[in-house]
Amino acid sequence: MVQMATVQATRQRRAVVTGASTGLGAVFATALARQQYDLTIVARSRERLEALAGRLRQSYGIATEVIVADLTQPAALRTVEECVAEDHALELLVNNAGFGTTGPFARLDPDQEEAEICLNVLALVRLTRAALPGMIARGRGAIINVSSLAAFAPGPYDATYGATKAFVNSFTEALHEELCGTGVHVQTLCPGFTYTEFQQRAGIDISKIPTCAWMTPEAVVEASLRALQRRQVVCVPGLGNRLLALLMGAAPRRLVRRVAGILAYRILGG
Repeated sequence: MVQMATVQATRQRRAVVTGASTGLGAVFATALARQQYDLTIVARSRERLEALAGRLRQSYGIATEVIVADLTQPAALRTVEECVAEDHALELLVNNAGFGTTGPFARLDPDQEEAEICLNVLALVRLTRAALPGMIARGRGAIINVSSLAAFAPGPYDATYGATKAFVNSFTEALHEELCGTGVHVQTLCPGFTYTEFQQRAGIDISKIPTCAWMTPEAVVEASLRALQRRQVVCVPGLGNRLLALLMGAAPRRLVRRVAGILAYRILGG
């Protein structure tokens, strides 16, 4: 089921943000409203979306379209695709919607794992495909695909999540090469631990993670938008996270997955 509501008259450039009801999505929406983008915000929670739309309209005077949709459902995804494809003012798509699961893969609910793949991969691919033809025809536009630091190494005890984010990185970097010269730019955003509701939904005990490892969603979004201005394809916010990404890329794969498994076991309790 998809429900839509439009607030205030539209302007000439718009951003679409998925997973906008909380966390990085809500912060992206706020940052873009501050830059005077009109917005289409997408998530499952009507109450949170409408509250956010009201705040942004009051604070920044922008037009806001609310789309209540579960992007793991094919019919809802198709409806959002159509909205994206037909939006001639679209200049930025932020594919932020996603979630993670944790624990030994053999014990996890296969339906939940499938939903995770549908949201983290399929919805992102289809919405990107919906946005690109219009952006290419207009000779401008950008897409931010929210990935994770987990994309850089195999993730024991969050195997599906890490694999979906590795897909996002590979997919986005490939598109970057395809889009050279079109005026359209893509970015894969790879944050580390970020203070959002993601950890709670994934069942992660944040008390086991050092305070120094965390970033605020505001800092992550600021880094992403700065990187987009520089046409940076892979954005890893935070110096410590960038060093860790480099280390994971340089170390032997066997060692990386072994260390990742030990750390994950300690944090997640196996």
